[in-house]
Amino acid sequence: MASPEKIAIVEEYTDKFKQANSVYLADYTGIDVHNVTELRRQFREQNVEYKVLKNRLAKIALHNAGVEDLDDYLNGVTSFIIGYDDPVAPAKIIKSFNKKKEMLKLKGVYFEGKVFTAKQAEGLADLPSREELLAKLLSLLQSPMTKLAGTLQASMQKMVGTLNALKESKESK
Repeated sequence: MASPEKIAIVEEYTDKFKQANSVYLADYTGIDVHNVTELRRQFREQNVEYKVLKNRLAKIALHNAGVEDLDDYLNGVTSFIIGYDDPVAPAKIIKSFNKKKEMLKLKGVYFEGKVFTAKQAEGLADLPSREELLAKLLSLLQSPMTKLAGTLQASMQKMVGTLNALKESKESK
C-alpha cells in the first residue's frame, strides 16, 4: 500500500519529467556535502534540478511521464538531473564539475525523447547551447545582407562620383 507522501512524490516528478527537455541519471557515490551544495548551486543557475529519488518511485514517475527506456539505469544509488530550458546545460555542468575529480558518474540520459548511454552522453557537453546556435544563425543570416548593403552603397558612391565628375567636366567647358 502506497503512502500519501510517496504518491505525492510520484505525481510531482511525473509532472517534472513531462516538462523536462532532458533527464540525466548519475551515480553520486563519494560526493561530500560541500561538493553537492556547489553542484546544486550551479544547476540552479541554469534552471536545472538535482534530486535523489528512490529508484522505484522514479521508475513509476518516469513510466507515468511516458519514459520507458531508462529502467536499465535505475539500479544502485541514482541522482536525477532534470533540465528544463537548455537540454545541454546539465551535461556542461557535469563535465566541468568532473574536471576536478570525477565524482558524478553518468549512467544514462533521456535527451529530447531519446535515450543515450553514458558514453554517448559525454558528447552532449560539447554541443553549443540554444543561445549560441541562435546567435550563429543570426550572424549567418545577417552576413549576406551586410555584404549586399555594402555592395549597393559602393555602387551608389561610384555612380555619384561619376555624376559629379561629369557635372564638373560640363561646367568647365
